This record gives sequence, structure tokens and C-alpha cells, in this order.
Amino acid sequence: MKYLLSLLLICNFLFANAQQSKNYKKKPYWIDMIKDPNVNYFEAIKAYETFWKGKHKPLDENELIGQTKGEESKEAKMESRKEMKEKRKEKELYKKYGLECKKFEHWKTQVQPYVQPNGQIISKDEQLKMWEAEKK
Repeated sequence: MKYLLSLLLICNFLFANAQQSKNYKKKPYWIDMIKDPNVNYFEAIKAYETFWKGKHKPLDENELIGQTKGEESKEAKMESRKEMKEKRKEKELYKKYGLECKKFEHWKTQVQPYVQPNGQIISKDEQLKMWEAEKK
């Protein structure tokens, strides 16, 4: 009986943890994370990197707006259906998240000097105080 009860408790614990963990690979949690002033910097970076792992990040201006440069070559026209499907999927991803990538990269640059060792970002008030102290 004790064995069954402990087994149920362990399963309940594992199920609860699985419910709480976020799948950074499938959903772009990083978009909302950068809007939260209490976000952990390292967790936001992890979410961003995990989402884009195995994909090309659209950081070029043309990629951000879904344009391509020049005419397609004959080789490009002869691509397999699988390659064409992958490229189409990638373009859709760029259109959907391209601007968000640019915002994320800007956010990362702006908050990086204010990240504490534990990943917390100091508040805007503290940032202002630091700036005023450096100004003097």
C-alpha cells in the first residue's frame, strides 16, 4: 500500500513539473518575456536561442520583410519540393517573427549592462540612479 501511495505521489510530481515546463522550441515565449520588467535575462536568452535552434535567424533587413535579392537562378528553380517547402516555411517564419527578432536583439543590447549575476535586470529607477551617478 505504501509502495502504491509513493508511486502515485511521484507520478503526480512528475506530471506537475511537466505541466510547468515551457516548450521554448515550439512557442516564441521570448516575445512576451522582453516585455516583462522582472524577467530573468538568461532565461529569455535561453528561450530565444532554443526557439531559433536549427533555424536561420532573420536579421538581414530583406529577410525581415520577406524579400529576396535578385532573380532566382536555374539551380534554385530546380529545387526539390522538400527544399521549396522548407524555404517557404522559413519565409513565413521570417514574416511572422522577423520584427520581433530585431526587437529582441535591441532589448538584449539595451539591458545587458544592467544584468546582475543571477540574471535579474535592475529596475529602471536603479538604472537612472546609476546614470546620474556616472554623470557626476
